[in-house]
Amino acid sequence: MNKNNTNLYADISIEEIRNIQAYFKKVENQPDIQQASSMTAYLWQNMSRNQRCAMVLRDGQISELSINIKQGIGEIMYTHKSQGIQTVNEHFDCYPMDAMVIVQEGVIVHEAYKTMRPFDKHNWFSCGKTIVSILIGLLVDEGKINLEDVVTDYLAELSQSVWESVRVQDILDMTTGLDSTEHDDILDDSRTNPDRGWFQWAVSMGIFPNDNNQQSVVSEVLRKMKRTKPAGEVFEYNSINTWVLEMMVEQVSGKPLAEFLSEKIWRNIGAQADAYVSVNPDGYPMSFGFMSSTLRDFARYGLMFSPSWNKVSSQKIVPDDYIRRLQVSGNLERYAKGFIGKEMLGMLDESAITNSNQWDAVFSDGDFYKQGVGGQGLYVSPSRDLVIAWFCTGGNDELTMARAIALSSEINQRTR
Repeated sequence: MNKNNTNLYADISIEEIRNIQAYFKKVENQPDIQQASSMTAYLWQNMSRNQRCAMVLRDGQISELSINIKQGIGEIMYTHKSQGIQTVNEHFDCYPMDAMVIVQEGVIVHEAYKTMRPFDKHNWFSCGKTIVSILIGLLVDEGKINLEDVVTDYLAELSQSVWESVRVQDILDMTTGLDSTEHDDILDDSRTNPDRGWFQWAVSMGIFPNDNNQQSVVSEVLRKMKRTKPAGEVFEYNSINTWVLEMMVEQVSGKPLAEFLSEKIWRNIGAQADAYVSVNPDGYPMSFGFMSSTLRDFARYGLMFSPSWNKVSSQKIVPDDYIRRLQVSGNLERYAKGFIGKEMLGMLDESAITNSNQWDAVFSDGDFYKQGVGGQGLYVSPSRDLVIAWFCTGGNDELTMARAIALSSEINQRTR
């Protein structure tokens, strides 16, 4: 285990910090927060210096995870898509990984820190989409949401729009068939073209600058969206879907998302520290891309989805039905038709992969994975009682490495 006692960015000068903040204060530079760079390397570990944040409060005794480091895990070999055969240790050393932890049967078997300390927080980016997925799942389990209902059964402000035809399950699976996608527009310019619906949504949320006096009311932007194909046909990745689910969580629970998350999860997993979720200028939550926590708390969160949930919680948080739906409700055909599905299939020598309930990849053996901008990742294998969590400042085929770890003899000899 490599545990740094220093943070690469903790000792930079106050002048440099102010220069970073001045750069991102300029509206034209704000979209760059999603790009890995020397400046975002600092900000991704200090998002509260750049964005408004709502605290996700912990409570109770910390769930101390046992440690039994297996040196062989660092020597597991896999084939990197562009660099050939590498070991886990070589990957961690050579690429801009900030920290990684592997937990099996509730025990830490591998842990490494490079640019951050164990108590530092790091942004999850889109791994935060799984938060909304499980919160919706909890509301389903409580009988407060029906997955066959349409979105407007819960969000009246979207009534008399195309959202009246979108089921909750379709939006969870990112198979709505609507326009304004994030990566699947033919011209692939959703993040740069002010005429695109996704760009206009990002402006209305305060993520992108409003240089062209775009429509600034988020509900009105969503009401302009159109159907381009039947629902359920194509996995079209879109943070708009997650944000609409966030609004459903707040509407149905009657609580801010950060408080509901704290009540249902963070105060019940023995988290070592408070987390925080960014909110936009209007106070709307943005867990679709901006959730920050320590690495071990990220792993504790992952353990909720594993058989070792009782190592962090006195009560089972994730319903069995949620895991079942996640593992069996995907569709192989729709996966390969979308940008992200093709990207995942291009990384791995496997074809039986689907997406489901905001998770990016569900494998035939029941493992599931979520990635975030810049290389963040959470990999859960219920059958192996395994959780792998990592933070990066620039992704470099970490999924391939995680999958190789899950399939390795070093891991599977413990589950025979």
